Amino acid sequence: MRFVVRYVDAAGSAVAEAQVEAGSAAEARALWDAARGLVLSVQPVRETVSTTRAVARGDFKVVWWCRELRTLLRAGMTVVEALETLHAQPATGQRAAVHAALLRALREGQALSRAMRSVDVFPEVLIAGVTASERTGTLVPALDDYLRYAELLERLRKTAVSAAIYPAVVVSLGGLIALFLLLYVLPRFSRMYVDFHGAVSPATAALMGVSRLLHDHLHLVLGGMAMMIVILVWAWRQGWVLRAGGALLSRIGPLQRQWDHFRLAKLYQSLALMFRGGYTLDEALQVCEGLKLGGQVAAGLHAARQALNRGQAVSQAFEAAHLTEPVSLRLLAVGERTGSFDGVLQTIADRHAEAFTLFVERATRIVEPLLLLVVALVVGGIVVMMYMPIFDIANGVR
Repeated sequence: MRFVVRYVDAAGSAVAEAQVEAGSAAEARALWDAARGLVLSVQPVRETVSTTRAVARGDFKVVWWCRELRTLLRAGMTVVEALETLHAQPATGQRAAVHAALLRALREGQALSRAMRSVDVFPEVLIAGVTASERTGTLVPALDDYLRYAELLERLRKTAVSAAIYPAVVVSLGGLIALFLLLYVLPRFSRMYVDFHGAVSPATAALMGVSRLLHDHLHLVLGGMAMMIVILVWAWRQGWVLRAGGALLSRIGPLQRQWDHFRLAKLYQSLALMFRGGYTLDEALQVCEGLKLGGQVAAGLHAARQALNRGQAVSQAFEAAHLTEPVSLRLLAVGERTGSFDGVLQTIADRHAEAFTLFVERATRIVEPLLLLVVALVVGGIVVMMYMPIFDIANGVR
């Protein structure tokens, strides 16, 4: 079995690492003590997948990793020591694979940012922040900045998801009740009216026709529903549902403005993070082009970079690229005058985040009762139509 031995190199008066084959950790420690000197730690080399694609397939929690790494670095550990500590913790194969790949790259002399990029599980914004910290030696503040960035995005996502949960539950339950009435109850009700030959209302005739159709083609209906569910799940995993939703939002003016608030909050938060890390604005904009903020924002970022390279002021370049609104434009002008761009960018990000959150809260208060009313009307209408034939039969008996 192979072990990583961390020891004190007496010749160079430094801490070094090496790998050794041994039957156990105790045997590796004894062998190295006799040969080289004081052993600090002995860790087994975990077998892991070497390919980037295999490492990237699992569910690696980047925010958790940043918090743990930040805590260990604040305790005085080096990056290698911190990653060794994380690697030594009980973990799933995915987490162990990422840590092993990072440690292997660092021992080969690569920088942490390059090692993070090689495993292909870390977002580009975090890698950019770590790259900037390597220039200034401030890795812990870079991790703090990314955690604030992730917290903002998570808060926006939770706001949107929380607002969508109640309407989704109401619509799902209403749909299930309506399907139960149409597929199970209506066909049995229609049997009561088979021998009735009197005049019936158009609603009753339509109801009986739907009942017979569902009863005669029940297998086709159930098969079609199952196929639709499978197609929806597949389309969701392929990302088509989100892209279709984004395209729909872009066609509705008020919703488009709120979606822009979400994307601009993410954009300006990313710019603030990288600007604090030492990136120039042009470098930060180049990184932000890969954040998948939509075609319009990506085109605006490209246009803003070109305008900055031509010597235009930041506020003018952003305004021409449609990346600002009146208050943001004035804030950028203040940043140009005072030089405090990191604070200005953070303020703009917070404003867009607050605008999006406020819209979601207000929309939730309006949409939830409307959806409940619509579902109640649909289910109630089906129930009323079920009992209409009874009144027709009573009129026929008279």
